[in-house]
Amino acid sequence: MAIKMERIVQRYYEELENGKIMGRKCPACGAIQFPPRIACTSCGNFEQEWIEMSGNAMLTDITLPSRMTGPSTEVFQPFVMGCFEMEGSELNGILRNISSEEAEGLKERLPLPVKACIFQIENMKTVVFELV
Repeated sequence: MAIKMERIVQRYYEELENGKIMGRKCPACGAIQFPPRIACTSCGNFEQEWIEMSGNAMLTDITLPSRMTGPSTEVFQPFVMGCFEMEGSELNGILRNISSEEAEGLKERLPLPVKACIFQIENMKTVVFELV
């Protein structure tokens, strides 16, 4: 059974399948929305333009995974959760290939450059981050 998605979410996942990480840019104020949203989170404008994201980002904070993270995240092991800034958008996400022990040492060096990567999970692709 196919999952019914809102058109913006559907386009986002279709572009990931094509190897592109897409965001949306507000023509009114210039703010970039990632992940894409239906309206600008800065000015509320509904008219947005699709843009391809470079994937260049900064890791600004690290949060260790909790027990509530769940078995669906095992595919990302080892990983920690992080706060990222990518082309003006702030988001939370997964930082792959970093153990909890390694994360403690990284916290003192923040912010650090990272790269957004397309990662296959089950029957879809998602975006995760890795240290540069």
